[in-house]
Amino acid sequence: MYKELVISIIIVVMIVTLDICTQKYTNKAINEINERLSEIRDNIRSENINSTEISKKINDIYEQWLKYHEKLVYYIEHNELEKVETDFVTCKSYIESEDYDLAIAELEKTMFVLQHINDKYKFNLENIF
Repeated sequence: MYKELVISIIIVVMIVTLDICTQKYTNKAINEINERLSEIRDNIRSENINSTEISKKINDIYEQWLKYHEKLVYYIEHNELEKVETDFVTCKSYIESEDYDLAIAELEKTMFVLQHINDKYKFNLENIF
């Protein structure tokens, strides 16, 4: 009886610890990407639009997203991550074609999906039940 209790407690502690670690990593990744996307959105909304600079920034952000994606794929649903990747590609294509109104809309959509992922995987009672 004592042995089973100790093993059960160890398993619960490991699960909670891993959940805290994954939540911190998810928060870090999503907050960084969202901050960088909002910078691009603000640059596009400003009067001085430099298309090569914005294209370079969005490509850098996409490369950073791919690095985060490698680890997020272990514990987040693949279709959620595919939505973000699809929105990124769409946004990149609008920026490259210099259609900035649609690019802003896609940036907003990407930021919303990222925030949705963050909220969906938070450790709270609503998500447990």
